Formats: sequence, C-alpha cells, structure tokens
Amino acid sequence: MKKVYIAYPLRGNVETNIKSATEICKKISEEGKVVPFSPLHAFEFLSAEGDQTQAMKYCFALLRSCDELWVHGDWQNSEGCLMEIGFARDHGISVKWVV
Repeated sequence: MKKVYIAYPLRGNVETNIKSATEICKKISEEGKVVPFSPLHAFEFLSAEGDQTQAMKYCFALLRSCDELWVHGDWQNSEGCLMEIGFARDHGISVKWVV
C-alpha cells in the first residue's frame, strides 16, 4: 500500500484541527488503498506553542518515508504545512492538494 503523509494545520484551534485530521485519516483508512500518516497524531505529545524545531525534524523524518504528501485544510496560513510542502518538493515527493 502507498504511504501518505497527511498535512493539516495544527495551530489556532488545536482541538478542532486534530479532530478534523482524525476524520480525514479515518475516511482514508476506510477506503483501504493507502496508509495515512498524521504528524498531528504521531507528535501531539509536543506542544503546539513555542518553538517547533523538534516537531518539524520529526515531521520531515516521517515525510521522507512516505510516497506522497496530501495537503488538507487552511494550509496557506500554516507555517508547518508550507514547510512540509517545500520539503516534499525538495525531496521529489509528490504533493496532492485535497479539497
């Protein structure tokens, strides 16, 4: 199965954003065609406030192991999503914008 990194903004309304990302991952997993990897879930033990350097290192390590990056939500206003998109492009990882 294809491994897909699910990019979704975290900051702002953290609880709502994690809930939205959860629903996206559930829907994807029910289709049974790809394995969704959500950094919001994998690294939620790191605070959404303050310096995100360590979180982004973890995100990039996870993204590097995925086949595609699927971008959801209000990514245009998310520093983390924009960094993930740049990283994917720099490393030849396909990017898909999901509406």
